[in-house]
Amino acid sequence: MAQTLNTANGKSLMTTSQAVGRKAVAYARVSSKEQEKEGFSIPAQIKLLTEYARTEGLEIVCKFIDVETAKAAGRTQFDAMVKFISTRPDIANLLVEKTDRLYRNFKDYVRLEDLNRVVHLVKEHEVLGPTSRSHTKFIHGIKVLMAKNYIDNLSEEVKKGHREKAEQGGYPAKAPLGYRNNTQTGHVEVHPATAPFVQRMFTLAAQGHYSFQQIRTQIVTDGLVYHSPKVTFALSHVKRILRNPFYTGSFLWNGMLYKGRYEPLISSCLFEQAQTAMSDRQKPKYRKHTFAFGGLLVCGQCGCLVTTERKKGRYVYYHCTKSKTPCDEVYYREEDLAPQFDAIVQRIAIGPEMRNWLIQALKESHEEETAYHQETSQRLQEALCRVKHRMDQIYLDKLDGKVSERFWMEKSGEWEVERDRIIDQIRSHQGADQRYHNDGIRLLELASRAYELYAKQSAEQKNKFLRIMLSNCTLKGGMLHPAYKKPFDILARGVESMKWGE
Repeated sequence: MAQTLNTANGKSLMTTSQAVGRKAVAYARVSSKEQEKEGFSIPAQIKLLTEYARTEGLEIVCKFIDVETAKAAGRTQFDAMVKFISTRPDIANLLVEKTDRLYRNFKDYVRLEDLNRVVHLVKEHEVLGPTSRSHTKFIHGIKVLMAKNYIDNLSEEVKKGHREKAEQGGYPAKAPLGYRNNTQTGHVEVHPATAPFVQRMFTLAAQGHYSFQQIRTQIVTDGLVYHSPKVTFALSHVKRILRNPFYTGSFLWNGMLYKGRYEPLISSCLFEQAQTAMSDRQKPKYRKHTFAFGGLLVCGQCGCLVTTERKKGRYVYYHCTKSKTPCDEVYYREEDLAPQFDAIVQRIAIGPEMRNWLIQALKESHEEETAYHQETSQRLQEALCRVKHRMDQIYLDKLDGKVSERFWMEKSGEWEVERDRIIDQIRSHQGADQRYHNDGIRLLELASRAYELYAKQSAEQKNKFLRIMLSNCTLKGGMLHPAYKKPFDILARGVESMKWGE
């Protein structure tokens, strides 16, 4: 059995001399092609892992290196490493610089956990394995959660930049058919080759005599080439175009309508005529009753949905729909299920002592992320200074007659795009740095007050609260078996397995 020892900084380490097996694999990752070209961290990571293996008496039999984002599971070398380890029972160790180099999504976390190997987080001075204590694994799960939260924060900053661009009239995505993106100016402009086809489509639709299929056939016959000859102009494309207000000079972004700074292809009057003629609007559906646990339950015996109904005007019952196969599950009263849902919410609740402990762990993790943000922001600021210097220099060269007006405009346009891209990246890191810490604190505050907040809610609000927390809940023999969403599953597992003083 592996044992642990305390290091100078209070961290717990597994002695590799007592770990099962000496063979190991090393994994390193950078999050972009640009970082690889600049030699940002791969050599440093490999050197660190090699030195660690030599010191601890481990043999690195293979190295895996990824140069891509870890936002989505399925990294090429990560997958290769998992497959390699799964076929080599003699390899008991996995070496990596730190948590966020190994995984930034929960699917990767679960895959590695199922391998039952010893993971060495060298820079964090931690070693995790099948025999690690429950609270050590819990803290590691929290760090994985924070790494995922970091990715979400960067994504939010990108969305924020897109929203600001939309508010200024710029379209923050690929232009639809009939328009094109000007990469030098960053603006959307009319595409002279495809715009007439779009105008023709709206004219035909407004007449009310043509189906979507007939409009598609007519446009293709007229000679429209959709992106490339190999891409089919599908019926869904016709429907999407004819319902898009973009062509009137206004565009939808995240449910909001913005006035665009580009030339409209059609009038608002023609657009409304086309919508009326197509006559495909749907009426909204309303539910007569809102039940506290409606839509949350699946039958544990046959897998069908559990439906809800009210009897005698006041008694609420839950029962299997039996839509797939005969099922002998009976009816259950809502008041009989309510205490079990109360217990489900209470399972993620944490006490003051655990809350303070996790906040301290979060603080340590935040310090590492802050250092990363500062290092990256400094590198971006240096790149921004270089671009600005180039722009100033070529302007002086133009005034002195060293370069032509055309050359100056071409290069200035390229560098303006590069300047804006760097500024967006700097803003992303500045915003994500602080929210990484704040969102973690809010999560812990929610966990400490979850049941208190839940108990005070109406039936409708309880249903919304449970939908945030649960992916589904199985009902069998009157007993509930919940499946928590991320990150509440980590909290639930951690609270259940936590044993203080071990």
